[in-house]
Amino acid sequence: MTISNTVIIPDEINRKLKEYARLIYEHNKTTNITGLKDTEYIYNELILGSITPLKHVNVPRGTSFIDIGTGAGIPGIPLLLYFGGNMKGVLVDSNNKKIKFLLDAIKVLGINDIVTVIQGRVEEIAKEKAYRDSFDFAVSRAFAHPLMALEYGLPFVKPGGWLYIYYSLNLYEIGFENNKTVCSNDEVIAEYGCDKLHEEKNANKRDITVLTDYLTKHSLNLGGHRVTIEEAKKLKLYEGLIFLKDGYTPANYPRKHAVVKRDVESLRNIRS
Repeated sequence: MTISNTVIIPDEINRKLKEYARLIYEHNKTTNITGLKDTEYIYNELILGSITPLKHVNVPRGTSFIDIGTGAGIPGIPLLLYFGGNMKGVLVDSNNKKIKFLLDAIKVLGINDIVTVIQGRVEEIAKEKAYRDSFDFAVSRAFAHPLMALEYGLPFVKPGGWLYIYYSLNLYEIGFENNKTVCSNDEVIAEYGCDKLHEEKNANKRDITVLTDYLTKHSLNLGGHRVTIEEAKKLKLYEGLIFLKDGYTPANYPRKHAVVKRDVESLRNIRS
């Protein structure tokens, strides 16, 4: 059993995670698929960094998820390995070189039966009936601006499911005002660490507020809403951007890439 960064990982799974880090490192020597050049950093930052925020999530057998803009398989492959055979995943990316790496890595790791790789543009695949409104949850890490991740990700999620966007946002920005209450009343948050809840609490506060307000309003257009504190605690998610799906996404979403990109630029101008 390996305990790393408060993540408890069975030895067999950890061996595969280490092997995955090695595969990324070796492939990166000839084809750039990540900016991290050291296996230790790949393991700690990419792999454990993908698992840690979701480590407490309840994943019953048969759970399905989609990873949009997966790149080298982040966060999808670490999540598949960590949660074992309880869930199946779909990894989407438009880059042919990264798709080739994914197919090779999946074969080496022996997880062909629990993962599907799709090459294509996320906003186009989200329009396909086979994938739309069908997954228990979706994840996005370093794929694009949070607005793009929201608009392209939430249409994949079925009503009752959720979208998780890896983003430097903690429970304070979600709405907590008293960390002492949080830490004394919630065992998992206490483990997460009261000190961490203070990190960057006041840094770029206006930027965070403008962004989250915009995303909160836009999520309603997509058939969902940004989680409340109680909903986040129920999901056992304590950082990041989290959205719940209430109903089916209207047919006109996601919009064309150029339109969403224009909204992203407008949002950046507001924040600057």
